[in-house]
Amino acid sequence: MHSNVIDAQMSPLCFLPSGRLVCYSLGRVSVLEDGIVVMSVPVFNGMKERVLGRNRYLFRLLRLGVRASLALNEEDVLMSAGNQIYELNLRSGNLSKGFYCGEGIRPLSFTNVEGLSDVDDGVYFGGYLGNMEKMPVSIYKRINVDDWIRVYTFPEGAINHVHTILCDRYRDCLWIFTGDFDESSAIWKVTDNFMRVERVCYNNQKYRGCVTFALPEGLLYATDAPFADDSIYLMNPSDYSTKAITSIDGSCIYGCQWKDKYVFSTTVEGDGRNTSLMEFIFGRRRGAGIKDDNVHMYCGNLNDGFKEIYKEKKDSMPYYTFQFGVFRFPYGLNNGDTLYFQPVATKYYDLNLMAIKSNNHDRLIPDHVLRNEDNR
Repeated sequence: MHSNVIDAQMSPLCFLPSGRLVCYSLGRVSVLEDGIVVMSVPVFNGMKERVLGRNRYLFRLLRLGVRASLALNEEDVLMSAGNQIYELNLRSGNLSKGFYCGEGIRPLSFTNVEGLSDVDDGVYFGGYLGNMEKMPVSIYKRINVDDWIRVYTFPEGAINHVHTILCDRYRDCLWIFTGDFDESSAIWKVTDNFMRVERVCYNNQKYRGCVTFALPEGLLYATDAPFADDSIYLMNPSDYSTKAITSIDGSCIYGCQWKDKYVFSTTVEGDGRNTSLMEFIFGRRRGAGIKDDNVHMYCGNLNDGFKEIYKEKKDSMPYYTFQFGVFRFPYGLNNGDTLYFQPVATKYYDLNLMAIKSNNHDRLIPDHVLRNEDNR
């Protein structure tokens, strides 16, 4: 019941259907089984990734590496790097030429849609960009290798960007969570193959979510509100009411499902509104919703509740130029006994691939481990 470092600089990307873990490090994609590399292929040969990327501060400053990923099957993996989406065949090592998302546009995550009666199966993503001007933002669907089409576009003035698309087989629909400010902070219901996109909750930071799960009881999500108090919520899809399950110590951008548990991690970041150039370059002032300088990890479910299982302090570098303090997780359901994650912009384990091993999900890390983190 403790955390281990698996690799000094390796990002967890996604799980293959077999349960093996796909990771990225310094221009190479590797496949791990039980923490051991069983396959490795080169994907990016540029100087930035292979050489500059060895310096963790340059890696963060230049936004290197793979930002979002999804396994299409046991051999083919989608990867978002910069403003391009690539497809890698692990068996052959072939990397596609890539699909250009647009200036400043990338997916925060991909969504694999399957089994809905009136929304086509496929992989989807929504445009994620700064977009303070609220220009039109689109939803894209994969047709083939490097071939994506727009299936819906939010009109000008509607949103800043798309956080996530949630496939809900219990309600036979999709949900789109958007951000960030005022009416842009919203939850949308999608039916009839995007012919009907209805805004059901909006204009409150409690609807601003990035990590979402569809449960029989409703939609479980954590809020991503750096200037407001954050909580894990359950939304009732019948009347769109929300119930706070537990408060958390900051905004949430990343999380995952681990067997029958749900994992949420907080972010150490600034307010995000009206950020001046000086604040963008040098700022280290936390938003009001960020309660301390620690990145916190919570794990649990509706039956057992949620508890903090790990935390680590943000490093001393500016928030925006050298990235927020977060924990990143591989995409997909993790049915194994090991929780993999990567701290980013933290004081001790920055950019390391970490693993928490436990056969007892009720007590993942003893209390003294959390106390030792405070004393480092």
